[in-house]
Amino acid sequence: MRPLLRQALILLVLAAVPALISGFMHRELFDDPPLAGDETTWAQVYAWQREAGAATSQPRILLIDARPSESHAASHAPGALPLNPAHWEQQLPAIIEELGRAAETRVVVYCDDALCDTSRTVAERIRRELALTNVFILKGGWRAR
Repeated sequence: MRPLLRQALILLVLAAVPALISGFMHRELFDDPPLAGDETTWAQVYAWQREAGAATSQPRILLIDARPSESHAASHAPGALPLNPAHWEQQLPAIIEELGRAAETRVVVYCDDALCDTSRTVAERIRRELALTNVFILKGGWRAR
């Protein structure tokens, strides 16, 4: 029994060494993919919020929850306003009113997770209908927090 265990351990080590070397040489495969030009992260949103709180010249942040209204009602990021395609006409006036309170605002749209495409749809519609350029999509969505 002991020689069999020893042989198994030797095979395991022999297999692990090349795997570790390969992993080290190709560690970029394990990194998160880079952000697209219109994507941001929760860490960046928090940094923007700190900057906006510290200096009045910094753009403020408006979080938009593109998830279904029931999800927003159950839980959402503090201060996030709901805006989803199903209730666009009813929810858009509150967004416009909030945007009117500050000359410069960064808009960050999120939905459930990385697989949810609603945030991209809502962000593109905001850019098109409200002619805003400072609109970002939260990479990973609500669940990335």
